[in-house]
This record gives sequence, C-alpha cells and structure tokens, in this order.
Amino acid sequence: MRCSSRIRIIHMLLVIEQNALSPEQVTVVLNGKHIPKPPEDIVVVKKAYEIDEQADALNPYSIEEWLTAHSL
Repeated sequence: MRCSSRIRIIHMLLVIEQNALSPEQVTVVLNGKHIPKPPEDIVVVKKAYEIDEQADALNPYSIEEWLTAHSL
C-alpha cells in the first residue's frame, strides 16, 4: 500500500498535466493493476511515482541531476 499523502501529491501533479485519473485510480495503477484508461495517462502516473521515489536522492542544485529527473 502506498502512503496516502504521496498519492495525493502525485495526483495533484497529474491534474496540472491534465491527467484525468482520480486518486483511487492512481493507487490502483501504482499497485500494478489494470484500469481502462488511456495508456499515456497510466505511463505518466508511473513516471511521476518513479520521479517521486528518486527526488530525495537528487541534488536540487545540480543541473545534471535536474536534467536526469526531467528526462524521466
């Protein structure tokens, strides 16, 4: 089970990107289950979670690390 605050943060980021998935659907996707939504919406959810997982390890003052995160 994912932390609910992380799910809410990821969901809010996705809303900015015009992703229509609900917080419950984000949870379902991150738990590895299939939902009948556009594949690009699902990929964005997975990438947002991957970035969130790596965010603590990234140096915010490093351009190289910022570019790495952006490429995800």
